[in-house]
Amino acid sequence: MWHFRGTPFYLDAQADRMGLSKVLVDRARTNHEIHRVALLLGQLCERYHRAPKEEGRAVVFPAELAQIQGGLGQAECEISKLHALAAAATAMIDEAYRAFGLAIPERTHRVICDSDTAPAPADLVPIRLHPKHPRAAKEKV
Repeated sequence: MWHFRGTPFYLDAQADRMGLSKVLVDRARTNHEIHRVALLLGQLCERYHRAPKEEGRAVVFPAELAQIQGGLGQAECEISKLHALAAAATAMIDEAYRAFGLAIPERTHRVICDSDTAPAPADLVPIRLHPKHPRAAKEKV
């Protein structure tokens, strides 16, 4: 039987797995995306416990199942945002290391994607605006 245990339980487990400090993880608890995921999963857990069960699986009507799939889809969108933020932050930090001629430290965790055929985010070249683009003129001032 499924029991959603809330964000602290899962964050602590991941912090232990990744070797992160408790202080750092405590600061992550207030993240908006993880809060939305926890809220959605808390609601889904309530639905699970209200539904009749067959062999440990909740039995729901198709309309309710579609709502559940929608809620899980929203949670997946929050995951995507978190991955994009982590990948962008990694690229920005790597650029700063290179700008100062410092070696990029080995990290115990990385953001990768199944569809990664392009270079790593740190190796991407930023898109240049055409000189006649309105925003390009503002950047030169």
